[in-house]
Amino acid sequence: MVETLTLYRPVGLKETELVLARGCTGFPPRLPDQPLFYPVMNAAYARQIARDWNAPDAGSGHVGFVTAFDVDAAYLARFPVRTVGARGHQELWVPAEELEDFNAHLVGPVRFTEVWYGPAYRGPDSPLGPLESQLGGLGERAGVSDARLGEVLHACQAAVLCNAGWWESTPAQAQGMEERVRAELLTRIHAAWATGFPAWPLPERGPRAERASPLHVQR
Repeated sequence: MVETLTLYRPVGLKETELVLARGCTGFPPRLPDQPLFYPVMNAAYARQIARDWNAPDAGSGHVGFVTAFDVDAAYLARFPVRTVGARGHQELWVPAEELEDFNAHLVGPVRFTEVWYGPAYRGPDSPLGPLESQLGGLGERAGVSDARLGEVLHACQAAVLCNAGWWESTPAQAQGMEERVRAELLTRIHAAWATGFPAWPLPERGPRAERASPLHVQR
């Protein structure tokens, strides 16, 4: 059995969509002006960046996700742990050209564990339409059939993973729904998602982020 170490990474909306497009098997290539890939060593540090930097940031789509992933520990030994601020701000610096090799040493999928929304969040493009009407539209497409609901979740995977926390934290009235209908539909969505995507649980939602913090590092 391969010994693994769990690492974390805060990501915005675009990187989330790219990870999903890869089937959660790894992270997308870095951009030309991003020479390093920065996984971090603990969930608290990833949460701080996702909540205080990604969620208020337009370039991140006004949302921050915390991802967790297991990596071959022997492979990781080649990268020294860097402390870049407070004691808990520890991360690895992986050269961009080695990212695909890094991805190859993941053991299991990338998991989205937490999500933090900024006030201007609008979500990914989706056939379900505008964010405020998506949950109701999803319910109309699925009807009372759980099998049909599973099909809709597969077809709208990115929208559901990204927006489920927003649907839960936004009042039903603002989404054009009755509270009872919303609550019942969300319960069905969580059950259907757990059946269809058992390795990728829906992320837990954090409270809306209102202000940026001193974290201004491009990751």
